[in-house]
Amino acid sequence: MTSILICVVIFLLVISAYALYRLHKIKQKSIQIISALEDIQNGNLNRRILATDNDFTDEICYKINEIGKTYARQQSQAEQAIKTNKQIMTSISHDIRTPLTTLMGYLDAVESNITNENEKRQYIKTAQSKAHSLKNYTDDLFEWFKIQSNEKKYNFEEMDINELSRGIIIDWIPQFEKVGLGYEIDINDSELPVLLDVVSYNRIINNILLNAINHSKGTLICFSIQEVQDYVVITISDNGNGIVEKDLPYVFNRLYKGDDARTTASSGLGLSIIKELVNAQDGAIFVDSTPHAKTTFTINMKKAR
Repeated sequence: MTSILICVVIFLLVISAYALYRLHKIKQKSIQIISALEDIQNGNLNRRILATDNDFTDEICYKINEIGKTYARQQSQAEQAIKTNKQIMTSISHDIRTPLTTLMGYLDAVESNITNENEKRQYIKTAQSKAHSLKNYTDDLFEWFKIQSNEKKYNFEEMDINELSRGIIIDWIPQFEKVGLGYEIDINDSELPVLLDVVSYNRIINNILLNAINHSKGTLICFSIQEVQDYVVITISDNGNGIVEKDLPYVFNRLYKGDDARTTASSGLGLSIIKELVNAQDGAIFVDSTPHAKTTFTINMKKAR
């Protein structure tokens, strides 16, 4: 009886010691958790809590660490957005004010009757060109802000991309001929269904073609659509100035302007918008260029199942 009692007492002592040890560990871990939460609350989003798989608080620690990572990522994105918005405002100040000042100067000259008829016609033509450039610039700005604020609405539907593309290209042929740009079109007559947003697809193709006309200074533009296994491959190429190798990795970056773009009207947003719209179609876009030889934009989109 005595030995049983002693065993019970020892067992209770061991249980009590273990409970006290666990309480001590809980208190230490609670202090660490509270300290980490206070650090995160005070802006130290890099604070992490160490925990092992056998730790009874491991899930809590992992969750707090994930919260810290999420907040740090969101803070980084917010800081990048602020930086980008500042760049955009600076760009707006320069890229709108300069052509607007020029536009007003030409119109004032026409209004003041200090020009002859030939000069007046030339000034009006130049003013019209500046007005169109400003419109394209503001269109890019509105589109970019809608995309970045997730206000861009998409209406995806299954479309014959061959027929849709033919319609877009037909509308561009008069412009190609007006500027003396030759063209080669390779679109199959068969139906090729793709799930896409028609408005966005139109803007993607139109922006690339407009970019080629405004910046390439080439004499030929080629457009083709090929079916490659489960994908539709759209290629648009020209034989103009091209893009230098050092600029290729950055052409789709926001506000990036290559050397050629700096000498012409460019918002620095056009190709960035194109990439965002292609991504929204679950597609991918690439560019390859040999200066003064050939520049090719390639868009891969999944066929509709």
